[in-house]
Amino acid sequence: MDGYMPAPATERRPFSEKKFGEETLAIWEKTALPEDAVVTHVTLLPYRGERAVLSWSDGRLGLPDGEVAKGETVDAAVKRIALEQAGILDPTATWLGHFRCRATIYSVEPPPGTITYRALYGVDVAGLADFPSGEGFERRIVMQRDLLVVIRERYNTYAREYTEALDRFILDRAKRGAQ
Repeated sequence: MDGYMPAPATERRPFSEKKFGEETLAIWEKTALPEDAVVTHVTLLPYRGERAVLSWSDGRLGLPDGEVAKGETVDAAVKRIALEQAGILDPTATWLGHFRCRATIYSVEPPPGTITYRALYGVDVAGLADFPSGEGFERRIVMQRDLLVVIRERYNTYAREYTEALDRFILDRAKRGAQ
């Protein structure tokens, strides 16, 4: 057909609402964390040079991640989790994005309507301990393609958000290295 043009694709939101169990609904955000943000969970994308430093537990590779303890700062939680799960010493964390979480009516703790945050950090690894300090953890240093497989397979619900954040982090690291 002469002059035929397909209808323009409808725009859609790049990311959708996610569920963390029945108790929490979350939206991915790339705006800065609010000053009074209650960060309850951190996930790390650690890099040493050109390779990712991952945790190995229960026969599976994973990103170091975990809950922020009551009274613990986010920086302290990042350092603790990095050391416990991957044996990372002196991590330098860069915030990459977060899930803004709202407790649903099914939530007992925190009360329904409470807003908390689950943050993703890129981590530059300065040094490594002999072993992770957490029981049941080992460390694996892998190439980026292996990290991407882990993200797609183990974190498939958040793969789009995590890979976009990872791309930005790697580009920023490359720019810093070129300076």
